[in-house]
Formats: sequence, structure tokens, C-alpha cells
Amino acid sequence: MTTTLLALGEVRTALLMNSAPLAPTGTEALLDIAPGTRVRSAERPLVRAVSADLVHAVDCRLRCASGAKVRGVGTLLARTRVTGGRVVQASARALVTAGGTRRLGWAHYLERLGTIEAIGRPVPEDLARGFPGGSAPGATLDPGAACEQLLAAVQGSPLLDHRPAFRAGRTRLGWSAVVAPGRPSGVFTVRGTTDRTLELRLPADDFPEDVARLAALCEDLARHDWLLGVVGGIAERACRGRADAASLARLRPAVDHLLHLWMPGIDVPSELMPVWEGLETAPGFSRQWQSCVDRIRDHMALSTLELLAREPGARRERLAPGTG
Repeated sequence: MTTTLLALGEVRTALLMNSAPLAPTGTEALLDIAPGTRVRSAERPLVRAVSADLVHAVDCRLRCASGAKVRGVGTLLARTRVTGGRVVQASARALVTAGGTRRLGWAHYLERLGTIEAIGRPVPEDLARGFPGGSAPGATLDPGAACEQLLAAVQGSPLLDHRPAFRAGRTRLGWSAVVAPGRPSGVFTVRGTTDRTLELRLPADDFPEDVARLAALCEDLARHDWLLGVVGGIAERACRGRADAASLARLRPAVDHLLHLWMPGIDVPSELMPVWEGLETAPGFSRQWQSCVDRIRDHMALSTLELLAREPGARRERLAPGTG
């Protein structure tokens, strides 16, 4: 019987390089990256689509917090997702299992797509502490490389006009999941302006056999973290100055393109929703988001009142030369 050690992966999130939101038909064409496969899409409650999986073979060292030497051989699965015609994500994932003491032929590993076998003496918690965010020397497993390759291919597609309506940075979320007693839980950590980590602990009954279900949770979290960062940045730049027409113009990208995309959990499996519920307690994603949205709306209201207050005076000035 195969022993599951942990699951791991990475998600990269960015603004789609197009001047207007991509239509559903355009999104499906954009994500048609694997011949003979089908792009899955939905229109309610939010337009979104996800590509089929691409396979990436790996044979490298796995990161361990203790510095132990563990070799990983197998395959990663990578896919890309577009939400609201605006936000693009690339993610890679794998289930890590105990792999004995020697490497086998590739035919063995290709029968188990999305699985990496750990050769040596792997300890689940040691691997989880080492990935994500580990710094063990010589560690080479990098799901982010598969994400970056896929993201570059999608963003470089001729189906896009490569003229984004505004500028927005990228984020990357590295995640790991181990079996542990108790309720499903996650520890989310922000590392600088672009890097995040998520360490999941799931009871055996809730640990999904299909790691794609875990990836869906992590993609959902990464997308909402990106939205919070981008919209929060726009609000900070626009609202710290005077309430006027210029500040309204600076707020438009958030209002026109992003505010309606906040829908936590729309693709998260029910058994993993307690993780989102925990993150709503600390750090409180939706509370942060609502505070940001309220700030934007208050500033827009003040800006509109300022403009209306000046309008009668402007009319008088235009009429004055002709009234003498």
C-alpha cells in the first residue's frame, strides 16, 4: 500500500495582458493548451475557466527542514485558470508518497501522474516545514518553474492584445498539506510584497485523493489575496490625497475591473471550506476587503460632492463675460 506523505504545489497570479475583459469564448480558446482535451468553464456566479493538466517530469532533491537528503522522482501536474476574463493563474501540484530506497524506470512513474515518490527516509512534517519557503542547500524541486512556463505561454498568446488596462504585480503562493488530527486548518504567511505560503493540516478523512481539489482551494485563496493586494494598493494611492477628479480616475481600474470578482470559495470543495472559515477569522480576508471597498466608496462620494459643489461657481464664471 502506498504511503501518502504530503501534497504540495505553487500558484502564480497575475492580471491578464488584455485591454478588456476576455469573453468566455476567448477564454476557452486561450486555455486550450493541450490537444485532445477540454477546457472546463462556468458562468455563474462568476465567469471562469480552467485548462486541462500538463505533465512535468521531475527527478530532484526534495527540500527538508532538517537538511536530510531525500530524492523525489515523478511528475507534477500544471494547469491555468482565468477568472472574470481578468485574472490569470498558473498552478502546479503533486502528491508526495514514500518511494522505497531506489529509483525505478520512468514507466513506473508515468503510470502515477501527479505523484512524486520520495526516495530515502522522508518524514512528512520535515518535508512540509522545508516546503514551501524552505532554504535547504541544494534543494531543486520547483513547482513555480512549471507555473512560470505556463503563465508565459498564456500571457504571450496572440489572442491577447498585450495592452492591460492598468498595472498590477504578480504574486506566488507556495503550499503544502499534511495529514493531522483535528479540523482542517491552514496557516497563511505573507513574505514581502509578492511571496506567500500556506501550510495546511487536514484529518485523514478530509485529505482528498485528488490533489486537484487542494489546488482549487489554493488557487481561490491566491486569487483573493492578489485582489486584496491590488485593490488595496490602488485605494492607498488614490485616497491618500485630495478628493477630486484625478483621484476618481485613479480609482476606476478597481471599480471597473476588480471589485465584482470578490467571491471567496466558489470552487472550493466542501470538505476544505473550514480552511477558508479559519482564514476569515485570522487574518480576516473579507473584513480587510470590506474595509478597502468602503474606503473606495467613501472617497468616491467625497470626490463627487466636491465636483458638484464647484459646478455652480464654474457656470457663473462662464456666464460672467456675457452678462455685462
